[in-house]
Amino acid sequence: MRMRWPLAIAAWLAAAALATAASIGAVGSLSNGLFGPSDAPMSEADVEARLTPTPAGSPTPDPSAPLGTTPASPAASTATSRALSTAGGSIMASCPGGQAYLDSWIPRSGFETDHLQRGPAATASLRFKARSGGGSVRAQVTCVNGEPALALPGDD
Repeated sequence: MRMRWPLAIAAWLAAAALATAASIGAVGSLSNGLFGPSDAPMSEADVEARLTPTPAGSPTPDPSAPLGTTPASPAASTATSRALSTAGGSIMASCPGGQAYLDSWIPRSGFETDHLQRGPAATASLRFKARSGGGSVRAQVTCVNGEPALALPGDD
């Protein structure tokens, strides 16, 4: 009987140590984001880099791609991107072949993107929708003299 108590205490301590180690490992893995590094917030420098107009021939970042990747887009080889700002977020747009094309977009904090019509088309558009139900901002991009022009047909 005397031997059971030390064994029970040792087993309990081993289980507690194992649970602690597993918890520390789980919390440590969350430091990269729940679904990997793409969940990590962007730094101010990353935002500025994405909003800076790129010269023709330079690939433009895709907002759904992880940071650091720059896949080519139809706009990249034929037009200069231009940053357009709305109350719901920012848009990089270009006019390859005279057609509007949304190169990338970044919703402001508290907004998400839906109703995307990326283009190239006569009018490319998207909606920045407030996550908390506070309305939305519709943005339409057309090309005027080969340059992207923003129209806000009305907030929803």
